[in-house]
Amino acid sequence: MPTVTKALADQIVSRNGYYADDQRVLRIVEYDNAFGGVGYGIEYKQDLGKYSPSGYVNNPRVYWQATD
Repeated sequence: MPTVTKALADQIVSRNGYYADDQRVLRIVEYDNAFGGVGYGIEYKQDLGKYSPSGYVNNPRVYWQATD
């Protein structure tokens, strides 16, 4: 589940990083995509930092991050 809609990102936030039977999400990165829209990238433990600046990820910012 790498990039999701804002609605799904908000649902994951409301569940403190849990969604269905997936592993816990540790960070959600909001970013401007290459097509002028906004994306929400899901990062699990094994791929923290995946949504760093690139041709497709512009102005990445932390939308939510697990604290415990």
